Amino acid sequence: MDKLRVTNHITDDDLRIKMYKVVDICNIVLKNYDIRQTEFLNPFEVKNAVAIINSEQNLSCRIDGGYDEAERSVISIYPYYMELDNDDVNIRFLQIEGNFKFSSVSHRDYLGSLMGLGIKREKIGDILVHDDYCQIVTDAEIADYIVYNLLKVSNNSVKVREIDRNELAIGIQNFEEKFYTVSSLRVDNIISAVLNISRQKASKFIEAGFVTVDYQKIEKPSFIVPEGAIVSVRRKGKFILSEVGDLTRKDKVKIRTKKFV
Repeated sequence: MDKLRVTNHITDDDLRIKMYKVVDICNIVLKNYDIRQTEFLNPFEVKNAVAIINSEQNLSCRIDGGYDEAERSVISIYPYYMELDNDDVNIRFLQIEGNFKFSSVSHRDYLGSLMGLGIKREKIGDILVHDDYCQIVTDAEIADYIVYNLLKVSNNSVKVREIDRNELAIGIQNFEEKFYTVSSLRVDNIISAVLNISRQKASKFIEAGFVTVDYQKIEKPSFIVPEGAIVSVRRKGKFILSEVGDLTRKDKVKIRTKKFV
């Protein structure tokens, strides 16, 4: 598989580098006739990777994030004549438990504690937060390391144990819902309203590569955000443009957003 040919349509440097890794895995599978696996990818990265894999008729693939509606998934790549089952996918499932009655522990807290162990984000799948525990999907190779080394989350002592795939439960996701009026559905307008910053500052975030819409990096402030899209601003948060309403008398657009908290 020609790495340059199958990625020449990709303009984002970070995405291209990740897809180079996917191509490398494809070529190893074609050479060795075995099963290989990507790191955890977001939905936009998965879409691009699957397109690359499907361009080679001798390959098949399977997407697996541990449960049906997973956000982050690994892709198993294998020769077209093979069959794959759950045991062939190198992911494991952990539950983090602690006494969180007197403190609120968020997705960010769990992720920060995992990153504090020196673990790359690409090695961790979804983090499913519940009232008094959290479940995570992880690369099989680092599961034991997490079990023995993750001792605290946000100053709370925790214990980690392995669970089965069928014990995963969809986490509680809290949102802060708000209404705004914006002059247009340009991404800089919407970020400016939701984060309560100037359009100029919103544009700087976009130009710095800090903004994604549905996990795709956005490079132009004039990009029009579709209804239902997930907008993320690095280090500032993530929200859904949940509804686009009618125009006001001054021809501004009414919108409703749900910010992840």
